[in-house]
Amino acid sequence: MATISAADVKKLRDMTGAGMMDCKKALVETNGDIDAAITFLREKGIGGATKKADRAANEGAIGVYVAEDGASGAIIEVGCETDFVGKNESFRELVSELARNAALFGSSDIEALLEAKTLNNDAQTVRELIVEAISTIGENIVLKRIALLGAQDGVIGTYVHSDGRKGSIVVAEGASTEEAKTAAREIAMQAVALRAPYLNRASVPADVVEAEKAIYRTQAAEEGKPEAMQDKIAEGRLNKYYKENTLVEQAFIKDDKQSVQQIAKSVGATIENFVRFEVGQA
Repeated sequence: MATISAADVKKLRDMTGAGMMDCKKALVETNGDIDAAITFLREKGIGGATKKADRAANEGAIGVYVAEDGASGAIIEVGCETDFVGKNESFRELVSELARNAALFGSSDIEALLEAKTLNNDAQTVRELIVEAISTIGENIVLKRIALLGAQDGVIGTYVHSDGRKGSIVVAEGASTEEAKTAAREIAMQAVALRAPYLNRASVPADVVEAEKAIYRTQAAEEGKPEAMQDKIAEGRLNKYYKENTLVEQAFIKDDKQSVQQIAKSVGATIENFVRFEVGQA
């Protein structure tokens, strides 16, 4: 085997625009032959894809996947350059496949997942799968974030909006019936539609609570309410804040006479966690 020098790697990188690790791998595979390494990179679609990597990927789609046992799942955001590609069937298929790989790989570490072998081809890494898609689709594609959730004694519900840009994953503990699965999916739909930033009261940061209370006290004072009543009024308005901004206390989207928490309870479950992703929003 030929010795691969740093100078050779740099030379190949300068000639192709490919990454250092890709160049080193190409030289190893071709026994140090620069011309053969260039061909190797072109066959893999790496050179052109690397040049696209500097381009902004502010559009994209959300992908979700639930394991066959229904007890674990993943939600991911994958970026591309244009809304047109974000709606493209090939891109959406890639997003679904990346979500499946993320869920079954079992880590939210993006770099680790990119270096892992794909589920469909143990000779190809997830990074190479993306590079291949970049070459085919013609735009930069970036795996931006991953969240993994699991249920100990329950089910996972997921939902992605028809535009592909918004999705959620919900953990419902305590029941694994078909009714619980349906409720979990409908609650995931609610999480997408009504955008609750928090799961429950306990998950609202203390500084947010204090800031809200301060606003309500000020409002009460400006309304001419006695100082002795201002704290009580603030607490009452804070309860309304919780009902609008925590998922479990929101009125259920399909029956506003019940809260999400009550809907979950009716099927023997409690909502323990959720994640909502939207393209371009942290």
